[in-house]
Amino acid sequence: MMLRQALVTVALAAAAGAASAQALYIGGAGGVTRSNADCSGTVSCDNSDTGWKAYAGYHINPLWSVEVLGYDMGGTSGVVALPGIGLLNASLKTTGFGLATVINAPIGSVVDVLGRIGIGSNKLKVDASTGSLSGSDSETSTQFLWGVGLAFKLSPNVALRTEIDGTSASYFGERFDSTLWSVGVSLRF
Repeated sequence: MMLRQALVTVALAAAAGAASAQALYIGGAGGVTRSNADCSGTVSCDNSDTGWKAYAGYHINPLWSVEVLGYDMGGTSGVVALPGIGLLNASLKTTGFGLATVINAPIGSVVDVLGRIGIGSNKLKVDASTGSLSGSDSETSTQFLWGVGLAFKLSPNVALRTEIDGTSASYFGERFDSTLWSVGVSLRF
């Protein structure tokens, strides 16, 4: 009974804290991505793409917050010549969602330096086709997330954020790192 009362008290305190002014925020960003997929032996290869992220967060205090986020880290596309078969078109794409802690360090009245570390569930999807044959496969793995950036406060409730985020995904034991350079907006409630 004591444990149940303690849990209810903690839940009510958390709910009251969530209702406090400017504790909750949401945001989204888009930009360019880069992957470290090995392009050696390909006829053509492109490790750059576009990507996005969306997040919702809660400020624990002015310097520390937690975020849940979803993201598309773009992908790599390439063409490989296979003897006796012809050209094989292949692509890799990393998507996922995660939980992270964010440090918000002010460097003035309108600019914060941001640092993010967390963990994500990342899905690497592989698509391949040659002639009329095509197929796809995917693998999901738990990976480390990181990010750094700047938040420019346009008002007490609106900030323009420019960030670099990174994570990895794996497929049959091979690791692929992806980086997203993005610009977006964060809104506090």
